[in-house]
Amino acid sequence: MASDRRTAILDLRGLHWASEQNVATSVLQRRPGVVEVAVNPVAQTATVVFDPTVTSVAEMRQWVRDCGYHCDGLSVPQHICDPEIEPHAQPESTPAAEPAPSPHEAMGHGGHEGMSMADMVADMRNRFLVAAIFSIPILVWSPIGHDVLGLDVTVPFGMREDVWALLLSLPVIFYADWIFF
Repeated sequence: MASDRRTAILDLRGLHWASEQNVATSVLQRRPGVVEVAVNPVAQTATVVFDPTVTSVAEMRQWVRDCGYHCDGLSVPQHICDPEIEPHAQPESTPAAEPAPSPHEAMGHGGHEGMSMADMVADMRNRFLVAAIFSIPILVWSPIGHDVLGLDVTVPFGMREDVWALLLSLPVIFYADWIFF
C-alpha cells in the first residue's frame, strides 16, 4: 500500500561522476522493499521510497556502503537527523563523519575562500577584462586576423609569430583562466 511507504534521502558522498548514478540506482532498486530511487549526482544524494516493513534506512545505508560510496545516513542540513524518520545512529566502532564542506568548497569556488560575493564578482570581472584585452592583439596576429580581416601587422621585436602568440596567450591562461584548472 502507498500508506506503508516512507521516503528517505541518503547521503552518497563519493559519487563523483554522473555515470555512477546508474550504479547506485540499480543497486538500491534491486533491494527488497525499495519502491523507487532517484539519484542526484550533483547533490550526491539518493531519494529512496521504501516499505519500512521490509527494509530500513540502516540497511539501505549499508547497501550504499557495499556499493562503494560513503553514506552517513539521511541527508539533511548539517547532517542533523530528522526526528520523524527512523533513527540511524552510527555504531560506536564507526569513525566520526567528516565535517560538511563549506559552501565555497561545495560550489567549486577554489581560490575564493574568504572572499565576499562582491570581491568574487570583482575578481571574475578583472579576469574577464584581462582576457578580453589580450584577445585583441591575439586576434591581430592570428591566422584569422591575416586571412579574414586582412591585417598584415609585423611581429614586434623580430620574433616569430607563433612565439609572439604564445607570449600573448600566457596572461590569459595563467591569470584569467587559472580558476578553471
